Amino acid sequence: IRDVATVSDTISCPEFTADPPAGAGLLPEAFEAVAVLECANGVTREDADGVIAGTEIVRYEGDLSEFLDAMAAPSDPGPAEVCPAVGYGFRALWATDAAGRFAPLSFPLTACGGPKEDEPLAALARLEVVDRTFSDAVRVELREATAAGCSTRAGVAPLEILGWTPLEAQAQAQAPVDVAEAMVCAYEADAPEALDAPAGTPSVIGDGGLFAGAFSLDAESARAVFTAAAAAPASPTAARDCGEAASRFVVVHPRATSAGDAPVPVTVELDGCQRVVGTDLQARPAPPELIALLLSTLPTP
Repeated sequence: IRDVATVSDTISCPEFTADPPAGAGLLPEAFEAVAVLECANGVTREDADGVIAGTEIVRYEGDLSEFLDAMAAPSDPGPAEVCPAVGYGFRALWATDAAGRFAPLSFPLTACGGPKEDEPLAALARLEVVDRTFSDAVRVELREATAAGCSTRAGVAPLEILGWTPLEAQAQAQAPVDVAEAMVCAYEADAPEALDAPAGTPSVIGDGGLFAGAFSLDAESARAVFTAAAAAPASPTAARDCGEAASRFVVVHPRATSAGDAPVPVTVELDGCQRVVGTDLQARPAPPELIALLLSTLPTP
């Protein structure tokens, strides 16, 4: 016996999940569908600046009977004695009526609980796509960042501030070496929020940081960054309890004077807690003179 869909005045676009959407089921008998909507997350589009990702709702119209009949087919008897060890994904589909109400639809199931989607999706593909609505766009690639040799988005998770096992036995901060210069990628947070999560909750410095520019540091300035990154880490409590998210941070990429001895990039928060995350992924306070140096070389918008 299959459930009947719960009719509502709104829809939401869940991620591609292992379960049908909440309230999904058979189309209610009194519901007169005029179109089918399919919702998908993570759809990408190119624009003049690069690539954005967002949510797309596709509206299908036409003779819906073949599709609705296929969706109303009975599920296979089950559960089966032996099922493959695979995960199933359920596409989010709604029927909508002339009044703008929505009924989330469920697929008939196999004996192993997977969607029997071949016939419904074949019938859906024969309907006419009359509209595509793209929303909630997030920048995932900037051509300007790629051209500069930077990531479009960046963030560093300093594991020591998450309340995890200290890393002394696993990794040590790399001592400063002779660097010819450094390339610096600057980022700005999309929506800074206070770091008020409970102790031990994973958080990311600069989470959501979007590329804002690039610049170079000479050898002396680059050495100052990596010297600070090799200093003793802050205590886990002090680093975690700062309570201020950075709205601006930089990732410093060294260029060594000889092959094979360059330290890995480090991250420096320019505001908020003003921490340096070293090659050991632990946080330590950034010296005020280092913050001043980086701010003075930061490109203006």
